[in-house]
Amino acid sequence: MALRALGRQLRSLNLLPAVQPARFFGAGAHHDDEHEEEEHGPAQTPTVFDKLVEVTVVDMNGIRHRVRGLQGQSLAQALVEYGFPDTYFFPNMGFYTQHIVDAHVFVPKEFWGKVQNVDPESDDGLAVKRMFRDIVQDYQRDTSFFASYITLGAEHNGMTVGIGPIKPWILHSEWAFAGVHDSRNKQFDKPTVEIWG
Repeated sequence: MALRALGRQLRSLNLLPAVQPARFFGAGAHHDDEHEEEEHGPAQTPTVFDKLVEVTVVDMNGIRHRVRGLQGQSLAQALVEYGFPDTYFFPNMGFYTQHIVDAHVFVPKEFWGKVQNVDPESDDGLAVKRMFRDIVQDYQRDTSFFASYITLGAEHNGMTVGIGPIKPWILHSEWAFAGVHDSRNKQFDKPTVEIWG
């Protein structure tokens, strides 16, 4: 209490200088500019919302979905997190990437320049060829690609992709891919995907 009273007395005498907010300036800054803080404001820390990428995905029933992913995430991860049924997915056929879930997607031609280029003779290129040959087969179009090879970036914001069909492909011993795209099963509901079961 005594300190508060002393503080009031000192303020009434105007002996204490007014406390100014700390401001940091570069070498050529004008310290007497009263509007400096208003013009530039404090630096904004990036948030997760600054890293969001929104893609419209047309499922195999023709329904549009607004799928949100993070920059640096693969489109396949964003599709899985959104909750598409596991009839849409199959394992990537790369030697080291068989644990990665993949999906056949149609990418609009205007976005092809924004999709990773895969060297056809690399391990990834051989996996892509194998997936087209063994899984997509005659459903391949000029715009076909695989979702695990599309790394989302700001340039993909607003892109529309379609989920492409695949040939009958047994994902679980309980049921086979037979054109049923509204299964309640979600990817990772079960601990493993039995490919050959």
